[in-house]
Amino acid sequence: MTKNKWLSLFTAAPAGLVWQSTLATASALLWLLAVPPFGVGWLAWIAFVPLLYALCNNVRWTRALWLGWLTGLLFTFFAANWITHPMIHFGGMPAIAAYAVAFLFSAILACFPALFAAIQVTLLNRFGAWTLAFAPMIWAATEFARAFITGITWNAVGITQVKTFVVARLVQYGGVYLLSALVMAGSAILVLFTRLKQPRVRHAVSALLLLSAIAFWLPAFQPPRDSSGVAVNVLGVQPNIPVDIQLGDTSRYLLKTIQMTRSAVAPLQGQARPDLIVWAECPLTLFYENEEDTRTRLNQLAQDTGAFLIINSAGPDDANHYFNSVTTLTPKGEALRRYDKMRLLPFGEYVPWQAVLGRFVPAMVGNFTPGTSATVNTLRLETQRQSVTTDEVQGIERTTSFVRTGAFICYEAAFPEHVRRYVQQGATLLVNLSEDGWFGTTAENEQHLLHTLMRAIETDRDVVRVTNTGISALLTADGQVVEAMPSAIEATQRWQAHTRSGQTFYVRHGEWFAWVCLAVSLLGLVMSVFRKN
Repeated sequence: MTKNKWLSLFTAAPAGLVWQSTLATASALLWLLAVPPFGVGWLAWIAFVPLLYALCNNVRWTRALWLGWLTGLLFTFFAANWITHPMIHFGGMPAIAAYAVAFLFSAILACFPALFAAIQVTLLNRFGAWTLAFAPMIWAATEFARAFITGITWNAVGITQVKTFVVARLVQYGGVYLLSALVMAGSAILVLFTRLKQPRVRHAVSALLLLSAIAFWLPAFQPPRDSSGVAVNVLGVQPNIPVDIQLGDTSRYLLKTIQMTRSAVAPLQGQARPDLIVWAECPLTLFYENEEDTRTRLNQLAQDTGAFLIINSAGPDDANHYFNSVTTLTPKGEALRRYDKMRLLPFGEYVPWQAVLGRFVPAMVGNFTPGTSATVNTLRLETQRQSVTTDEVQGIERTTSFVRTGAFICYEAAFPEHVRRYVQQGATLLVNLSEDGWFGTTAENEQHLLHTLMRAIETDRDVVRVTNTGISALLTADGQVVEAMPSAIEATQRWQAHTRSGQTFYVRHGEWFAWVCLAVSLLGLVMSVFRKN
C-alpha cells in the first residue's frame, strides 16, 4: 500500500477509517441511549443508520468486521460494565482487573455484530445496495447465533421496545428476535432512502415497508383473550438483606423476614388476605429439607397466614450435591414439588471449565448443580369469601379455583426458550425470584426487570417478580409494571395478579423466526460465493 493510501485511511473522507469508525461509534452511542439507565427506546429505530451508511460505501469485509466489532464492543462495555461491581466489591478484584474482564467479555460478544457487518457487506458488494433489505434478518440471525453459541441473550435490540406495548406484543408471534429485526428495519429503510436511484432499491424499500406493516397487523387477527382468569392476591417480601452476610447471621435475617411477612399479613382481613406469599432469592441459604428448625418455622408461617408460600432454598440430592431451588409450601405446611434452577450463573453459581479455571476462580455464591426440568405446581385457592344472607340462612360462600404456577430464578428471565416451557406445561401464573443485590444500584436492576417484562408479554402471563434488593413488581401480560418496590429498600407489597390460559404463537412454535433468519443469511452467503466465482 502506498503512502497516500495509508494516509487516506485516516482522513475524514467517507472511505477513511477514522470517518467510518466515527459512524460506528455513533451507532453504539445511540444504541446505548436506548437501554437503561437512559432508556430512550425510540432511538433504537435509528441507531444503526450510521453503521449501515458506512457499510454502503464499498468497504471490504475486513473493514466491515472492524466496524461491526467496534459498535458491539462500545455498546456492550458501557451497557453491561455493571458486571465489574461484584468482582470489585465482593470478589476483592482490583478495579483495573475487573474492567479488563469486562472488556474481554465485551470483545467476545462484539464478534456477533462484526459477523453481521461482514455478511451484510458481502451481499452489498456482490448484489448492490438493495440487499440492505436483508439487514433485519441478518441482524436477528447473528443475535440468535450469539445466544446459541455463548448462552448470552442479554440486551437484544428488541428489548429496547418492551415499554411500548403496541410494538412489544409482536414478540407473541416471533419472539424478541422478530422485534430486533423490525427495529433494524427502521435503520435500513432510512439508509435505503439515500440510495433510491440505484437499481432495485425502491423495490427493497417497498418490501420492507410492506413486511413491517404486516407484522404490525398481526394482532388484529388474534382471537379475543379469555377473560375468565382467576384473581390472585399476592404479597411480595423484599427484605433487602446484605448479600455478603455471615453464616451466623442467617437465623437473625430469617426471623426478620418472617416478622416482615407476619406484619404485612396481620392487618388484612377477608378477601384482602393473600393467597400467595413470595419471598425473594436471597443470601439466606435456607436448607428447608435438611434443617428441622428452619422447616418448622416456615411451615408454621404458611399455616398461620393461610397462604401458599414460595421461597428460595438450597435443595439437596442423593449424591450430596446442592441445587439453587424454589420450594412451594401449602397453607397446611406441606411442600409441593421443588424446582431446581437450570440456567446457573457462570462464575456466580458455578465455574465453567472447572478442571482448568476452578483452581483460579471461585464461585461467588456457591458451586451448584443445574436442575433438569421445569416444574409447575397446582395451587388450590379459595378465591371468594363473602357473607351470604337469605331469609333462612346466613353463612359464607366459598369458591375454589386452581392456579398453576411456574417459578424460575433470577437471570433465567433472560432466556425466552426457558420461560416458555412453563406455559407449555400449563402454567397460568409465573413467578420470578431474583437477587440483584450483587450489582448494587447499577443499570443491571432495570435491565433485568425489562427482560422479565418481555417474558410476561411473550408468554401472555402475569409475572410476580420479587427480588431481595429490588426492583420487585407485578409484571402484567399487557406490559405494565405494577406497584414496583425500588432498589435498596426493605418493603412488602400487595398485588392482584390474574391467571391466563391459552398459548401464544411464540409459546407453541418457539424461535421459528430466528431459524428462518439464520437460513436466509446462510443462503445469502452461499449465493455470494457462487456470484463471485
